[in-house]
Amino acid sequence: MRVLWLTVPLFSLLVAACAEHSGTTTEVALAPPPPVSEHQRAETALGKFLASRSIREMPAHRDASADLDGDGIDDLLMLLDDQNWCDAGGCTLLVFRGGADGYKLVGESASTRAPIAVADRSNRGWRDLLVTVGGDGESGVVAMEFDGTRYPADPTMGALLDPSRLVSAKPLIIAPGAAVAAH
Repeated sequence: MRVLWLTVPLFSLLVAACAEHSGTTTEVALAPPPPVSEHQRAETALGKFLASRSIREMPAHRDASADLDGDGIDDLLMLLDDQNWCDAGGCTLLVFRGGADGYKLVGESASTRAPIAVADRSNRGWRDLLVTVGGDGESGVVAMEFDGTRYPADPTMGALLDPSRLVSAKPLIIAPGAAVAAH
């Protein structure tokens, strides 16, 4: 009986102590997530684009960034120069708007070729993209103008530009095998 007499008060103290601490929370300081590189942001944007079309294979691609809309945040151009994304006229060019939470697709254009440049001229707040179109026969450069929502899906419908207009353009994606001039 004496053991029971000591056990009940000790058990009561233990339960009371546990109940007293059960309402408190312990805060744990979490380290901030590691910074996401631009390469990772670009790969994530491409992955989301492909997933929206139920495509699992990551195509070969070349990327470039520039502030196309003048908001101080670089936007992303991605040329999918992969056999599954190219035809006789060229390859698919994706244009993404940059933001704090990643990239949002604002243009998908077929039949484009490098070199691809950004012009000084703007339309509806976005700078024109100068892309090469055509094949072995007749080829040239056209200006892809932003229409307020996106860049054109088929740049081959545009008129070829006079070569004198190309002087003010900044190259972003160069043609394979082309040398980049040092500035």
